[in-house]
Amino acid sequence: MWIIKPLKAFLRLLQGKKFAFLLHDPLMLVHYSDVWQAMGSSTFTIVLTESFCSDVNGIKKMGLSDFSNHVRKEGYEVRTITEIINCGIEFEYVVTNHAISGSTKDAKPEPAGIYFRKLANRGMLLMGKDMAWIYDVDIHTYLPLQVGNKQIRYMYGADVSDGWSLQSWNNIYDVFLCHGVNDKREIIKRFKGKTFIMGYPRYDRFFSGDMDLRNIRREFDLSDSKKTVLWMPTLGGDYSSIPLFAEPLTTLRKKYNFIVRPHPLSFVQEKDFISLLEKFNFNIDRNALRDMNELFAVADAVLTDNGGTPFSAIFLGRNVIFLAVPDDLGAASAASAASSYIVCSSVMELKKYLPVVTHQEIPLLESMLDSDKFYEENSKCIEALFKIYFDSPRGGGAKRAADILKNL
Repeated sequence: MWIIKPLKAFLRLLQGKKFAFLLHDPLMLVHYSDVWQAMGSSTFTIVLTESFCSDVNGIKKMGLSDFSNHVRKEGYEVRTITEIINCGIEFEYVVTNHAISGSTKDAKPEPAGIYFRKLANRGMLLMGKDMAWIYDVDIHTYLPLQVGNKQIRYMYGADVSDGWSLQSWNNIYDVFLCHGVNDKREIIKRFKGKTFIMGYPRYDRFFSGDMDLRNIRREFDLSDSKKTVLWMPTLGGDYSSIPLFAEPLTTLRKKYNFIVRPHPLSFVQEKDFISLLEKFNFNIDRNALRDMNELFAVADAVLTDNGGTPFSAIFLGRNVIFLAVPDDLGAASAASAASSYIVCSSVMELKKYLPVVTHQEIPLLESMLDSDKFYEENSKCIEALFKIYFDSPRGGGAKRAADILKNL
């Protein structure tokens, strides 16, 4: 019907909010919160997916109460995707870190009658009444496409791979907000959307000069006379260093301050790994929405295995040592999602330049941690890798991202 398209455009103007941030998990707060603050609450709406609050088993997700308290304190507008779809609201831009769900760009055409019912629903909602008509979220169409017209991908970590972050669903995006030159370069090779380098907004505070680390030192009982080791094992089953290294690393705990920061989802998906850490009495960080700037700031060295952690450490100029896990685990199995992600990941490139120790080489690891020469050489390597993978300003990322969005 000829009137539908201009009517939708007019209603978007009345709506007042140009951007929607579509969130599937409370943990996304740590990625977006600084950008939200820089943008201002009047410019965006937070839209929550149907699975935002609980997992497939109905279990409440980690960080939910902290997320709720934060957005309430800041006065952000929060809507569910059910409300958005049932009221026929379409934002001009939708920000996501991936396509979330669905398999196709195609959406079923909507009869005019349904659209006008959705307008009526919107009126009822504004008057505080229950909506009269309820429509399901389309399980086939990529979820962001059901919320708005143009799509913005906010890159989720600087580790890119054909196994996940560079898959074909990126074709839905009109704009990519990249962390640095490497993810921008890989995006340009494959997709048509415009690319911008924002840096790493979630780490702005690291470079602000106003961090008070006394609380975190007290929380983890860090001794000023010892070096601090931050172990950040990834989520990924056999690709995590926890099974191989939990027992061997216990020999270092008395000599160094030792903090283990498992991936927050490990507490849900890999409980046996957490039990193993507990068995050996490791100092475990259980705060799902931890300000990672503080953890990185107290660390003299970061132990990592796979995933985005080593790239975060490089961006922050922290010393990195890899803990070796087999790189070809499950590679022959097409059903191994972790395999396709890890084997094709750019983190494999880093292992060519940075030290890698096995679970049988703990004395070698100890000698590195005690060596001034190691820190000097490792720091030089980290800075060289920063130029290769980022070459972007350290700090100021939130304002940069906000300015990019506002100028679209």
